[in-house]
Amino acid sequence: MKKTLAVILTVIMICVTFAGCKGALGYEDLAIVDLGLEREYFGIAFRAGSDMTRKVEDITLDLIKDGTLENLSKKYEVGAVGEADYVPKADACEGSGDWDYIKAKGKLVIGITDYKPMDYRDENGAWIGFDADYAKAVCEKLGVTAEFKEIDWDYKLVALEAKDIDCVWNGMTITDAIEKAADCTVPYMYNTQVAVVKKTDVDKYKTIDDLQGIDIAAEGGSAGEKVITDNAKLKDGFKSVTAQTDALLEVMSGASEAAIVDLTLAKALIK
Repeated sequence: MKKTLAVILTVIMICVTFAGCKGALGYEDLAIVDLGLEREYFGIAFRAGSDMTRKVEDITLDLIKDGTLENLSKKYEVGAVGEADYVPKADACEGSGDWDYIKAKGKLVIGITDYKPMDYRDENGAWIGFDADYAKAVCEKLGVTAEFKEIDWDYKLVALEAKDIDCVWNGMTITDAIEKAADCTVPYMYNTQVAVVKKTDVDKYKTIDDLQGIDIAAEGGSAGEKVITDNAKLKDGFKSVTAQTDALLEVMSGASEAAIVDLTLAKALIK
């Protein structure tokens, strides 16, 4: 059964990528359902006690003041915060050695996943997106190169602590668990979680309670997973996948009836 599902998902992926596969399901067959969930906020995670956190906060404030983040927000249609809402708060942590370590390498290794509109590849294979462009602007001011490294989102904090990456910067929702294990910047963007279902099923699912008793896909370790597993009525239907786009593929293939994903991603893919 697993092999059959894998084949189905692969065929769907190919058909979505190449318009010549007529009649295949595409993102246009999906619909976004606003479940009225609370707004969440994105931040950047550095190692605990890092002197990088405050450096990046201060540079971010400069990028807000000079209009860079506002322009990126319009370009990628996301909700970056304004100057009044962005107040750097991280400790300077001078002498932590993290900045010296990164400066000596000449690069900031940034942990990401393929997550449009935050981080995704253009037609030439280069990483672009709100977070990618934002990170490049910060690195330019730091005088280092931005190096993007795809990671397993479930193990992002492990990769950070092991120095496989220098930060997690990928539409990362700030949670208590992350703040206990790492240093987070103040939020630079707001977001919320939404359900994605087939258009033909949209009238069946209007509230969070309507998702009870069905299979619901979400990226492992994501805010979407937390929405599902924190709800006693939904947690038995949770299906963990590697990426948010995989959750959408689950719905497209019929393997799951719904997916819980970031609104930013859903808006970027589902027109």
